[in-house]
Amino acid sequence: MVPVNARKSGEDAGGTPALRGGYSVLLEGRPSRTIEDLPEPNVLYLPLKSRRFAFSEVLVKEGEQVAAGQVLARDPDRFSLPLLAPQSGTVRLKAAENHIVLENLAASPQRVHVADERPSHAPRESLSVGEKREKLLALGAWQFLYDAHTGELSDPSGTPWAVLVSTVALDPFVARGDVQLRERLTTFTRGLEHLQSLLEYQPIYLVMPDVHSALASEVREMSRGHAWVQRVEIPLRYGMDCPTVLARRLGLMRDPQQPV
Repeated sequence: MVPVNARKSGEDAGGTPALRGGYSVLLEGRPSRTIEDLPEPNVLYLPLKSRRFAFSEVLVKEGEQVAAGQVLARDPDRFSLPLLAPQSGTVRLKAAENHIVLENLAASPQRVHVADERPSHAPRESLSVGEKREKLLALGAWQFLYDAHTGELSDPSGTPWAVLVSTVALDPFVARGDVQLRERLTTFTRGLEHLQSLLEYQPIYLVMPDVHSALASEVREMSRGHAWVQRVEIPLRYGMDCPTVLARRLGLMRDPQQPV
């Protein structure tokens, strides 16, 4: 349990009650400032079970040739969330227990399987909020959205109370948020805009560290240009980036009908 005490008076730069507590984890050495691309593996082991998902509905057969993006299995208890093939290859179902193994991987896929979608001539603006969420579910991207209080997958058809987007990664041995964002700020901004298109009037809280750097200044400037983004700045101490702590700090308590 991380000791966290909200100040009774005073606010941080984001206009929300400041946090106190947390841990400063001291580690020897320092991570590289660059991200290295590792060579592609010869075989992929895709787990059918994890702490969050159970892909019990397997849709492929032994020896089947699959394309990148093809649905391999689904989790029937979590809105039929799909497990997609990261690369083209040959399916092996008995090579490892509770895994789908892909062999003979294509270095660059000849084709990419695309889930059923509207005709290409249909304008993007014609998609409703519900259709956009279903699209993200079909593409496997919905797995990255989860309830801040429970860690469970959010209901695509539900109405959230708010959305938390964090740029802070404080777990030891995890690449810093600024390293991951430095060359991807434009893409990150587009992602925020896409998230906003999935909402109606719910706020998006952008969580960032309370630091002074060129990148932090860029993020602050970007957030000022989007009125629907509310910035929240936190100290760089382990535990402060916990979604549950952040939600409670913002007064967004647990509500099964309106998740955060």
